[in-house]
Amino acid sequence: MKPETPMFSLFVVDKRKSPDYQELRGFIPKALSLKFKGVCKGLGRNINAGLEEALEGWIEQQQQLEDSAPSELSVAEEVTAASPAVPTIAYLIEETLSNRDWVLGKLAADAEMSVERINELLEGDRPSDVELQKLAQWLVKPDGEAWEEGELVDIRLAEDLKRRRQQKRSR
Repeated sequence: MKPETPMFSLFVVDKRKSPDYQELRGFIPKALSLKFKGVCKGLGRNINAGLEEALEGWIEQQQQLEDSAPSELSVAEEVTAASPAVPTIAYLIEETLSNRDWVLGKLAADAEMSVERINELLEGDRPSDVELQKLAQWLVKPDGEAWEEGELVDIRLAEDLKRRRQQKRSR
């Protein structure tokens, strides 16, 4: 009797050995690299998937610019007037991340908090335990690693101590 063969099989592609993949290298500013890694981690994507998505979007944008009518081209020229002649993915990511309202909105949505509450925390308001739990999933260290909830609790305790000392001095 012949063993049954599955209708499909799942396998992982070793991208380093696959002829369908090629390594692409380049240098970008360290701060941009850390931001990109943090965004990828926050979205639950690995770096390869994030780069692939960003490059596909950039290529599609370039093709649309080439195919656009003259009236659309003038809009594209306005958008890129302050940017490099041919914008890079790094430039587009940097521009997106420098858009404070977009970043705040993204953080608020991901952490399931209001933008108003995020702004209050930015002004120094004390976060609750639940807020720390939510933020721990989305805030990243300068090295791109996520903060652990316990680390955020320690930071909040240090902030509380600092506030108490300031209050004692002002009395």
